[in-house]
Amino acid sequence: MARPPSPRSAPARPKPPTITELKREVLALAGVSSTRELKRTHQDLRHLDFRLKASWLKALEVLQQAAAAYPDWDTHPPEEFKELFAAIDQASEAYGQSIDEGLRLSAQLLQAADDLESLSGELLEEAGELRTVQAASRRQARQRRLN
Repeated sequence: MARPPSPRSAPARPKPPTITELKREVLALAGVSSTRELKRTHQDLRHLDFRLKASWLKALEVLQQAAAAYPDWDTHPPEEFKELFAAIDQASEAYGQSIDEGLRLSAQLLQAADDLESLSGELLEEAGELRTVQAASRRQARQRRLN
């Protein structure tokens, strides 16, 4: 009679990954540190309930497919996007320059306003002195008329 194989001699089946291992792998693949960040950066994973192992498996599958579809997208984008990126860079540069110009003009306006305020103060002082002179001259004229 043939003896059944012992459990020790049977080939070991690969152990399915635990939810912790899946979580670690998914977060590393996505380049984030929490499920909140994961849902914020990957809109297609927002609907998943990450309390469930099936959700982590689905997220891993989605991220692996994305990685396979666009392996070097960041460093080597497709040609049709290079022109778009160049136009975006030019617009951003022009926008930055116009902001700098606006800040420069704003600083000039503030300086002109300060100068005008200073001049206004000086003119008010001078007007006060002229009023004093005028009052003194009226008193003198009245004195002369009375004499």
